[in-house]
Amino acid sequence: MNMCVHIYHVTGMSVDEENECYFCDEIKQLFLIESNNRCDTSSVCSSNNNTNFWRWVEECFGDRLVYHDQPLSYEYCRSVTPAFHEFLRCCPTAVYSEQMLSWTGRLDLLSLAVGIATQDTLRSSLILTSIVEYSLGNVFQTKTGTAPPHLLRDLLMADALTSVLGENAVYLLRLLLGTPNGINLRNLVWHGFASRTDVSPLYINFLLFMLSSIGDRLEKMNFVVRHRRCAEQWGELVESIKLDHFYEVLFEGILHDISALPEVLKSNWLQAIHLYRKGEFYQCVCIALPQLEMYLRKLYGTLYDIDYRAKLNEYYIIMDTIFEEFDSMNARNKIHRHFSTPLLELVYDLFSALEGPRIRDKLSHGELKLSQVDETLANRVLCLSNLILINDKNFQYVSIFHPNAKLKLRLKECEIALDMIALIELPVESMIETEISPFLPSVGIPSRIHIFHREAKEAELVGLLTRISSVQKMAVDNLYESLTSRLDALVRRELRSRARNTLDNMVRMFPTVWQGLTLVLRIVKWIFHCLMELTELPTTTKVTRFLKFVLKYTENAAKNLNSKSNAWQPLYEATKRELYDKTRQNLPILLC
Repeated sequence: MNMCVHIYHVTGMSVDEENECYFCDEIKQLFLIESNNRCDTSSVCSSNNNTNFWRWVEECFGDRLVYHDQPLSYEYCRSVTPAFHEFLRCCPTAVYSEQMLSWTGRLDLLSLAVGIATQDTLRSSLILTSIVEYSLGNVFQTKTGTAPPHLLRDLLMADALTSVLGENAVYLLRLLLGTPNGINLRNLVWHGFASRTDVSPLYINFLLFMLSSIGDRLEKMNFVVRHRRCAEQWGELVESIKLDHFYEVLFEGILHDISALPEVLKSNWLQAIHLYRKGEFYQCVCIALPQLEMYLRKLYGTLYDIDYRAKLNEYYIIMDTIFEEFDSMNARNKIHRHFSTPLLELVYDLFSALEGPRIRDKLSHGELKLSQVDETLANRVLCLSNLILINDKNFQYVSIFHPNAKLKLRLKECEIALDMIALIELPVESMIETEISPFLPSVGIPSRIHIFHREAKEAELVGLLTRISSVQKMAVDNLYESLTSRLDALVRRELRSRARNTLDNMVRMFPTVWQGLTLVLRIVKWIFHCLMELTELPTTTKVTRFLKFVLKYTENAAKNLNSKSNAWQPLYEATKRELYDKTRQNLPILLC
């Protein structure tokens, strides 16, 4: 399919929307293009002659060209911006060619971006910038065999990328996308600063033209791009976050009732609802996420009485920034006091948790296919948006992706596995009497875990506890399989005398082995209880050292208890002589 992409206008907006601006004057000068009138480039180059085009780039910028590994200052970007704007006006009209764009691996999204460009340049730019970042990351990984840098600006400064694309192409991309001191189109649209009237159609044409030009260069180089795999089981992560069904009519009514919401935000929210109704779930989420972030940013600015607009060389106040403050024990910020903890735990699970869906990151970095953003995902995002806008204090939710939540789940699995062992019928008269194990208070798994305002050193302890409980589950499963498989064989009279002797020895040592595994679970539960319910452990270094010993013991237990192993004796001895002794020695710090 070949078609020229003529992008010269945007649908009209109300006066209120046009006057709403979310960036400072310096960014306005860089970002806003006064006129969309285009130059006649027929005498300079054509879209079918990239050689002439790149020569023209050198003629336009001459000795002002900056190499890829050199920084771009604000002063430089400001001085070169008029020339760059003029360059955009004279850029050849992009031609949509599947052959030249197939290297991106995102033809479905490219077709969508082109199709909506004349209606809404903001939506088109959201999609195109994510495709550019994803595709360039694929080129980098194909060239180097390593994962690309997380930040687009770092990717565009990489030697490996420039060695494939050439200095001129990288220079142009850096002017538009690659520095917070310049236009920084990707961040302006994805962090919610740009409105539908701000994004010039010339940007859309340029991005599409650059993708096609890069495709032409890669084809001539016989450079075959290997695409990174999209997140596996990503849909399951989204579905595991249970929320009520989203009712678009109710949400639309809420938007009209919120007088403090700027018109431009209301308009964008209504557009997201309209897209949801039409089944355009990818576009719906692309619009909703930046709007949600902008609402939180404006709220943050109001609570702290600071300017929420985008500024040069200043970090955008985004969701991750808010959660960085949550992680500090001494900084209970005003956002946390404004919203309920359950609602913030939902925001954390959807957007920030390392093991969660990380919806905003994956979508904005182009890592999701069109088909992956379905009704379920759009439903979750709009439900959350609704809860945030009305500040629902009655909403109930508990994090399932925070490390503390993951540990709680592992402990429950260990308890269930140990309960299964208790159901095994063994000849009691054959067992060796056990020693008295070290005392630790018996506590349950905390019913309510805490994920905000945590000590930094808690993360290391929770990480160790989680590793111990995971290996502990494996050890208990191995114990269950070892005993039940041999007992079943005994009933079927399939064990020879040597195998029966082995089983007899296992049964004799079972109480001590069982007691050792039970003690490990008590240790983990007790320390987790202390972290969640009591004051901090004053001797964290010693506790960490002890937990590393427990982890080693548990790893050996999982190995010794494997159904193919008969080596219970070392575990039996280690339990009596090491686990018990080490635990007793560390009771003073564990019982603080």
